[in-house]
Amino acid sequence: MLNDPGRLFDRGAPGRAFWNPDAQTASEETLAGLRTDGIAGEWARVWEHPIPFYRDRYAAAGFGPGEVPGLDDVPVTTKADLRADEAANPPLGAHRAIGLDEAVRVGRSTGTTGGRPVYVLMGRRDLQTAIELQARAVWACGVRPGDRFAHSWPFGLYVSSGTSAFWYAKTGVLELPLGPPDSPETAAEHVRIWDEFRPRGLMVTGTQLDTYVRAAERIGLDLAEILAGTTVVLFDLVYQFEAPRKRVEERFGIRVRNMSGASDIPGFGCADCDHHTGVHVPGDHAVVQVCDPRTGRSLPPGERGHLVVTTFGMDAFFLRYDLEDVAVLEDGPCPCGQTGQRFRVLGRSADQVRVDGRAVLPVDVQLALDAHGAPEFRLLGAGGPETSRLVVRLECEGRHERFAEILSADLGVPVDVDPVPSGTFPRSSFKPRRVDVSPQGAG
Repeated sequence: MLNDPGRLFDRGAPGRAFWNPDAQTASEETLAGLRTDGIAGEWARVWEHPIPFYRDRYAAAGFGPGEVPGLDDVPVTTKADLRADEAANPPLGAHRAIGLDEAVRVGRSTGTTGGRPVYVLMGRRDLQTAIELQARAVWACGVRPGDRFAHSWPFGLYVSSGTSAFWYAKTGVLELPLGPPDSPETAAEHVRIWDEFRPRGLMVTGTQLDTYVRAAERIGLDLAEILAGTTVVLFDLVYQFEAPRKRVEERFGIRVRNMSGASDIPGFGCADCDHHTGVHVPGDHAVVQVCDPRTGRSLPPGERGHLVVTTFGMDAFFLRYDLEDVAVLEDGPCPCGQTGQRFRVLGRSADQVRVDGRAVLPVDVQLALDAHGAPEFRLLGAGGPETSRLVVRLECEGRHERFAEILSADLGVPVDVDPVPSGTFPRSSFKPRRVDVSPQGAG
């Protein structure tokens, strides 16, 4: 059923392609109706609930509780806006649609986007929706009741750590929540657990996978043999693209899947499919836009802009929430049969380096380096003023002139390579950030 999260242990039929076929293959007419009604309902909540932060924000822009404006006309909201609201109205701000007495789960953003982490309060509808949407994503990975799924995500207040047990239980899958491989000993123990349990699915970041490769070698286990035939959700933007994805699939005998989402938004984790045409948006609960960050207005498919998300049918309120991720919308139907919107995230806007009118992201450099050994690197000058040359600090052992030529030809901008020894850059135990944000790197 559409917009019906259902009961916790309602397992899907193992033979069907989609967890919720009614929702995931709904007609565009049906999805358009859900969007229209859902956005109208969210707009009414602002004034009737009310939600003071948004009421005052929209009133200042000339809106009222009458006719629902078009999405492009609604002001976007960023995490910085929410932080400022929380500073002005401590501790939780005036932007929340539910209070502590109505929340059933609490999480917190990672803080990797800069600034103080933001708390995420989840009401009952948020939790139910998150379970449903993530069950769809787990199912899309090919795991079925009776299978095992291992992941290396953090615990504590990290948002998904407070809900993941529910969605694995809902799909009938045994969860192996191991946490990040934050030491060689921990990584080796994880590999041993994989060897013993032989999970059908796995979720790791690209740097975590590299850590596990080294750990398996140290303890004499064959990681490719352990992982052969599994589906690996590999959180590294470069694996959205065919050449890097095929390289790692052939190396380990795995199927790679991609996911994108936002820890701030309950359940907003979008998975791709066998056809890798972008990640699929749950159109019965969300609408996405890719917008020009200067004007806030929608861009056509294929053009880079900020990913802006609107949700409906939940307790949480997100109307034109700018994630400040650089993304592109994908166009046309997907051969898998899922309907609705699709997109690809290419990186954080704060990680862009502007060179001669062009914006270069770490994933652009990763793609250029992939066929040349994929050495580790850091971009200098991210988030700073426009420059005439891109500076890349690269683990390349003296071949910097050749790498400068490769990067310059591929990226279309002048490139200077600052060579450093292999192993210079720390390997992240979770999500890496390939920009140098130190004072030395900014200069």
